[in-house]
Amino acid sequence: MKKNNYLKLLTIFIINSFLLSGCAGIAPSPINADIKSGNFKEVALAADKEKDFKSKLDESNQLPTLYAGNSYLYIKQYKKSLQRLDEAEKIIKFHNEEILFGKSGDLIAQLLLNDAVIDYHASMTDSIMVNTYKAIDYMALGEMGNARIEFNRAIDRQRRAKETYAKMVRKVKKAIKEKEKQEKKEIAKINKKASKSKTSQPELFMDVGKNTKNPEIKNMISKKYPALNTYAIYPNFINPFTNYLAGIFFITQKDYKKAATLLRETHKMLPKNKTVKSDYKFVKDILNGKKRQLHNVWIVYSNGLAPKREEFKIDIPMYLISNKVLYTGIALPKMKLQNLATQNLSVFSKNKLMKTTQLLSDMDKVILTEFKYKYDDIVYRAVFGALIKTYMQYEVKRRGGDLYGLAAGFIQKALTKADTRSWTNLPKEYQLAKIKMPTSKQIRLKVGAENINIDLKNAKNAIIFVRKTTPSAKVNYNIIKL
Repeated sequence: MKKNNYLKLLTIFIINSFLLSGCAGIAPSPINADIKSGNFKEVALAADKEKDFKSKLDESNQLPTLYAGNSYLYIKQYKKSLQRLDEAEKIIKFHNEEILFGKSGDLIAQLLLNDAVIDYHASMTDSIMVNTYKAIDYMALGEMGNARIEFNRAIDRQRRAKETYAKMVRKVKKAIKEKEKQEKKEIAKINKKASKSKTSQPELFMDVGKNTKNPEIKNMISKKYPALNTYAIYPNFINPFTNYLAGIFFITQKDYKKAATLLRETHKMLPKNKTVKSDYKFVKDILNGKKRQLHNVWIVYSNGLAPKREEFKIDIPMYLISNKVLYTGIALPKMKLQNLATQNLSVFSKNKLMKTTQLLSDMDKVILTEFKYKYDDIVYRAVFGALIKTYMQYEVKRRGGDLYGLAAGFIQKALTKADTRSWTNLPKEYQLAKIKMPTSKQIRLKVGAENINIDLKNAKNAIIFVRKTTPSAKVNYNIIKL
């Protein structure tokens, strides 16, 4: 082969490797800095700058849409929050249908791309939180009928999450099998041509199953990321925050049977939470014919920041050529847990300490439940991509010689990246406290060193949402009178 042809081959490999690998996507640093300082107005504005508002559906910018969605809620711009969250939900639907009902060829093309370079696809947790936040927006606007719809959607998403995800995995694996068949045909052609050649060449083979199901890989991951197997997780995809909040909403709407179902499930997950227990008892008493009056203030504290994704790399054995083992690198995401902003929040009435918040939902667990559930699929796709790229690298070496093969190897290693994107302004924990509505309608919340005076005039019941991301961040809060 002529030198120009070698260069052409290497150029094709570079382009393909870049497309297959991409570069890791993370939240832009200004957004991260503003999240940590609690400046959600700037988070929302920065996220909006990344969006294409001229497009009917900006499906490539799911993550900024999510950032803007709950950030506008935190700063009480409920209609803007709903606009962003509505779009986020439409993008989620678009991406899901793209996988479930799209052509296999299009899906194969996506699978060959690194996760970090394709559009961000919302997680099941993201999807459930979108509907939960929309419900809060509607409650704040006094549109209880729409809030009911959103709570019902969030609960339904939880119920169907495992089934929906299983369908997507089946579709992905079917596409990978189709790609495997294509590659085997190409390798068969090369082997046939090589057998007729005068020069001795090794026979090629590529066994996707042998590579993707290799138990050595699982052991290597366990050594590099031992925390993966120690995470405490929730059952299925249930988020106690969504269930509980929906339960309280349905109590206020006098739908006691629905409230009882949701609060019973939450109580089973959080048997030590006294507030959850008392609310469940309240609704049971009503269903048993007892007369009970509702005059409460619930304080929901969104505390700290949810886990963030980081990258780690391992070299894995790759069975590709003449049953010889080659080693190639894959990059995978791992979760790094972040800190609480404060230990809890204290509630005062007339300068008397009434309650401190207790854990309602451990969002670390919620997010890690899903992350752990789908991790095998993340690894499977990473190994599959590495297999294809390693085969491409081998072809460059086979046709162009050791020098070109070495260059291709360096390129592949440099462009091996993990997808580290996530919805980073979710909290680490939701905490909860409840007090009887004081006759003065005045309460004080102490969050770290900051005191917030709340006037609940004209409210029979109220939910106060408090958000603090880090110890030094300012506090944001929302009051919903019911």
